[in-house]
Amino acid sequence: MKDVIAQVQGVELINQNVYQVNLEIADTQFIAGQYLMIVLPTGEQVPYSIGSSPNELPNLTLYILVSDPESLAHKVVEHIQNNSSITVKMPGGDCHLENGMLNSPAEHILLIAGGTGFSQIKSLHDTLVANQFAGKISVYWGLRTIADVFAKPWLEAIAEQPNVSLNVIVNDPSPEWQGRTGWLYESVLADHGDLSQYKAVISGSVGMVYGTLDQLELKGLSKDNCYSDVFAYAPHPDKPQL
Repeated sequence: MKDVIAQVQGVELINQNVYQVNLEIADTQFIAGQYLMIVLPTGEQVPYSIGSSPNELPNLTLYILVSDPESLAHKVVEHIQNNSSITVKMPGGDCHLENGMLNSPAEHILLIAGGTGFSQIKSLHDTLVANQFAGKISVYWGLRTIADVFAKPWLEAIAEQPNVSLNVIVNDPSPEWQGRTGWLYESVLADHGDLSQYKAVISGSVGMVYGTLDQLELKGLSKDNCYSDVFAYAPHPDKPQL
């Protein structure tokens, strides 16, 4: 990873607690699925998945969740808001399109995200489509409530794409939400039978990633065909003995 000066193009609150950050960078490349580190004046480095496709460079988009005004994420957003340029380190991460994911034919790719894990999934989807990926893509995005949904224009656009299925799943049902509810893996398993020939990217918390993988393995998904940043820093918890 190298130090890069990013010009701040805009910071916008796009739902109750997620900020969309638009940056411009020069002479720096990344691969869809990678992340960057925002460097704070304190020296702290905070990782965020890149939410835009490499095809959009020099423009680059991040989605930052700020759930607590005392959080590190809040400091990150304040830092970006108060400066016309910031220092980032990039690119990082091995969960990307050139890590072997497409070395063998992939007829169907599952892109599964919880919360702002959406960023990585969006970048992967947009790049696959831009590169005219010939197989099917199923996007699954899990959120706690309807108020947590964001990027609605993007959602509307991909819902019209051929060979792409979009599934937004809300954990807490409400009268205002007419879509799917429950756990992410439940929707995936309901929609697909044998997963042995599928490939999957899962983006989210450690518990969400491994919990989803455990369920999908029951339908034939091989861990060798599953990709996540979590695999690089968190071991798989022991499965309960039945």
